[in-house]
Amino acid sequence: MLETSTNPLPKLRADLVVSRQTSDGTPVYVVKDPVADRYFRFREIEGYLLNHLDGRIDPEVLRQKVEAEFGATLPRATLDQFLTRLKNLGLLDDSDAAVVAKPSRVGGDVLYLRIKAFNPDALLTGLEQRLKFFFTPAFVSMAAALIVGAAMLTVANWREIQLDFPRLFNVSSLAIAYVTVLLVIILHEFAHGLTCKHFGGRVRELGIMLIYLQPTLYCNISDAWLFPKKAQRLWVTFAGAFFELGLWAVACFTWRVTDPYTITNYMALVVMLTSGIKTLFNLNPLIKLDGYYLLSDWLNLPNLRGRAFGYWGAFFKKVWTFGASPLPRVSQRERWIFLSYGLLAAVYSYGLFALVAAAIMNYLVGHYRGWGFAAFALFLLLTFRWPLKKLLNAARPPATLPAKMSLPVKRALRWSLLLLGVAALFVVRMDLRVSGEFTVLPEQNADVRAAVDGIIASVHADENDAVRKGELIVSLAERDVQAEILKFKAQREEAQAKLSLLEAGSRAEQLELARTTVSKGQERVTFAQARLDMDAKLFEQKLASQRELEDTREQLQLRHKELQEAQDNLRLLLAGSRKEELEAIQAELRRLEAQLRYTEEQAALLKVASPIDGVVVTHKLKDRLGEAVKKGDLIAKVHELKTVTAEIAVPESEIAEVRTGQSVALRVRAYPDRSFTGKVFAIAPVATKPAEARAERIVLVTTRFENADLLLKPEMTGNAKISCGERRLIDLLSRRFLRFFKVEFWSWW
Repeated sequence: MLETSTNPLPKLRADLVVSRQTSDGTPVYVVKDPVADRYFRFREIEGYLLNHLDGRIDPEVLRQKVEAEFGATLPRATLDQFLTRLKNLGLLDDSDAAVVAKPSRVGGDVLYLRIKAFNPDALLTGLEQRLKFFFTPAFVSMAAALIVGAAMLTVANWREIQLDFPRLFNVSSLAIAYVTVLLVIILHEFAHGLTCKHFGGRVRELGIMLIYLQPTLYCNISDAWLFPKKAQRLWVTFAGAFFELGLWAVACFTWRVTDPYTITNYMALVVMLTSGIKTLFNLNPLIKLDGYYLLSDWLNLPNLRGRAFGYWGAFFKKVWTFGASPLPRVSQRERWIFLSYGLLAAVYSYGLFALVAAAIMNYLVGHYRGWGFAAFALFLLLTFRWPLKKLLNAARPPATLPAKMSLPVKRALRWSLLLLGVAALFVVRMDLRVSGEFTVLPEQNADVRAAVDGIIASVHADENDAVRKGELIVSLAERDVQAEILKFKAQREEAQAKLSLLEAGSRAEQLELARTTVSKGQERVTFAQARLDMDAKLFEQKLASQRELEDTREQLQLRHKELQEAQDNLRLLLAGSRKEELEAIQAELRRLEAQLRYTEEQAALLKVASPIDGVVVTHKLKDRLGEAVKKGDLIAKVHELKTVTAEIAVPESEIAEVRTGQSVALRVRAYPDRSFTGKVFAIAPVATKPAEARAERIVLVTTRFENADLLLKPEMTGNAKISCGERRLIDLLSRRFLRFFKVEFWSWW
């Protein structure tokens, strides 16, 4: 404590830079220590005290001035505490002041490692003189319009951009992208520095930062905190992102107007991808990049992240110490900001770190097994050594305790709560529920396909129509088939007539005519023989010529032949039809009847009916009227939806707990306010490998439940919980941990 005598108060250091600003209508003072390169923020009364620390003023005089100026009492003890604080910060000009070391070239921790490279102030001063037109309202307005136009262009051509992105996924593209990102980052940081110089600040540090092990550049623009206008501070912070958005906009228009597969088009595509993604990441306010500093300046809450985390730490410490550790004195507005931002930032930051840490662990364990796990554990210990130390310190009992509760009582209460919690782990029983995504399937489904080639002539049932088994869905054109049926019927009748004729045999008239023909033939032969004998005698007597004799002999032979034919015809008529002819006609008749039956069956197949009771689910079935279909083509789908099934994808690590008959509760994404219940009635005998390479194998578990109101449609999805019976709370909490050690950890050694 400083002496409370009438000795003059110490003097404020002359090299300090003090900036008076306004926050929510209240004056505040920002003080810069140029030696330590640190900045401090003081309230209005504290700023008033700073302005009067000239090394000559008496403490009582200063107290009276403050009370007269602000109408509030300033106790001497409060004044002494403020002076002690200034002394510890190294802001007082006296020999006893604490010596503040200059910041080192390397600072931060594993999550935020900062390495100073060089002082760019002189370079930025020269550049700012040459690039002043960048800060004119006309240029800023033009750049903003360009960004808006590029956003509209991106929305209009999003599909084409998506199709163009795969061009970047190769080794050469990654190298070009890396160089492009590095160049854009450098220009991004220079945009911050130039804007800070334009508004009168100094930029003395440019370097490299590792954020969650990811390298990036940074430009120290802390002098912006001294700017009296809030808009100037926001522009300094937003300058880098605004530059990248402008560069992205130029790249968008360049990509649009240049020919595909040219080097200019390719480079524009690289800038579009890298700058677009990087800008979104950079404007994220949950990590300490531009978005965070914009939010901090906009809320007028410097060091928002540290103060939010500190407030949460104080909150937990207060709970742990039963109110012995008070919360920092903040306004209601600041309290809600600290609580909400601290929670979101912690979840995001440590979630992102967990993803990076998981990737590192998977690599180390995958390559070095147990030794890799040991190295990862050491990495975590080194990373969180300071947070763990703070946590252990916070867990110690406070030096001062509330008057209402003594230390033994507090210890007894803590041990009681601890023992009660441990007992609850072994006594309390809760239902073990195994969850997984499911897909709704119909209880029974049928594909209605064309059994013959044809053209859809009529549609009897459309989408969502309920049909009974055997009820017509569509009819195919019948004209050609009916013509074939008529043709085969006519041929069958013709063959039947021939068979009847053969089976009836020869008529009496035919036999009588044949006998008459034979008798006449015999008479002609006798007459021809007599004529030949007469001509032979005449020839011997030389009364007839040789030629006449030969003609008579030839006439006799002709009459013999005619007689033979008549006799053969008579024998055929007397013998009746041949057995072979009858069999041939009968076979032909059977062939025609078979073809007729087949054609009639084909005609019946033109009537396409539902094979089951259900609902037609084919979209716009009536629009297929007149469509030609081939044999086997799918015409419609019919699903039985009164009862549906659900296939639940259960991870293989959880399937040991699932049994048939267990209760299942399901929530469909389409109906989040309604639960469906069923029973496990089937478990797949094999595990299925999912499409994602790194995803865990699954086992399909099937359940069945009623769907009388037809709310559930096939292929709907949701999440299901299978009740696997009650377990002790300790078993529920430790089952995954024990499984990891019994399987994964066991395999590392």
